[in-house]
Amino acid sequence: MDCFYVQVEQKANPELKGKPCAVVQYKTWQGGGIVAVSYEARAQGVKRGMMGVEAMKRCPGLQLAQIPEAHGKANLSRYRQASGQVLAVLSRFAVIERASIDEVYADLTAEAGRRLKQPGLLQQAATLLGSTCVEGFPRDRDSRAPPLSALHREEARREGLQAWLDSLPADRDHGSPELLLTAGALIVEEMRAAVEAETGYRCSAGISHNKVLAKLSCGLNKPNRQTLLPMESVDRLFDTLPISTIRNLGGKLGESVSQLLQVHNMGQLRAFSQAQLHTSFGVKTGSWLFDLCRGLDFEPVRPRYFTKSIGCSKNFMGKEALTMCEQVKHWLLQLSTELEERLLQDQQQVAPRDWPLSGGQGFLRDLGGLGPWHH
Repeated sequence: MDCFYVQVEQKANPELKGKPCAVVQYKTWQGGGIVAVSYEARAQGVKRGMMGVEAMKRCPGLQLAQIPEAHGKANLSRYRQASGQVLAVLSRFAVIERASIDEVYADLTAEAGRRLKQPGLLQQAATLLGSTCVEGFPRDRDSRAPPLSALHREEARREGLQAWLDSLPADRDHGSPELLLTAGALIVEEMRAAVEAETGYRCSAGISHNKVLAKLSCGLNKPNRQTLLPMESVDRLFDTLPISTIRNLGGKLGESVSQLLQVHNMGQLRAFSQAQLHTSFGVKTGSWLFDLCRGLDFEPVRPRYFTKSIGCSKNFMGKEALTMCEQVKHWLLQLSTELEERLLQDQQQVAPRDWPLSGGQGFLRDLGGLGPWHH
């Protein structure tokens, strides 16, 4: 979903549409912490993680919408409900894997194969793929060239799409990966149109051979666009793509790869043999990196519509740290009350199911009199 929290707030307050706006948590200090930013505000330098006061200095006309609060903490119920509306639409088209509140994966292989059997489908593709970009097409486009204007981007999109369609196999073999990707892109255009028509929310999408490439391509042409990433374009894209932008390499593992091998872009990993990567990262991770830098990933889409776990937490940093037994009891009650409410909501949406219960703490000093509790 494109800046999902912002879209939810804009739907609730249409006056925010088309204006620079951001969604903040806990507005009482420094205007609150920004968790989502509209594209109009991004263009003026507003970023996630900023405090509201700082953001308004960069963008004086910035509108701030606050996440509701309940039980002394942020209440994300309205965003979860909006996410459920979107998932209900998407699940009509394919079996989906819910990855987060605003992200899903879908395996369209079987449906794409069925679509390819429809006569005349590909003859209409240029018209039906009205928001589809094809990465690496046209092939003579310099990836290092400066950004294009909006008008020229649309011209380049249409040119690239037509070049892709012209390159498709002439024999129309239904098992061709290129044809399956094209049919998949047609399905995704329909899915996105249905989401917008039925919920009012816009989204971007990536269509490729696996989950890593699909997630990567999804972010290449936001907002409200979809990107098809064929295997032949992967090496060229990876040659300029920072390692940290790849799924599962944005944290400590990605940092370790960059520092240990002295590489910055994903394509540079292709210079290392599988044996070298095994030596540096072990057989399992080394083999995964060897495949990944060539665009290969074998993790399947796992059907998952409902959330696997429900948790409530709150951080108490610095001066907010809990120091008294009564404070701990108070917040345990608040968190458990919220958890109960969410479990009851889940029960209304899903057939009753058993939930294992666990608790945890980052650091708990000796607070005499609290009584026994488990985590």
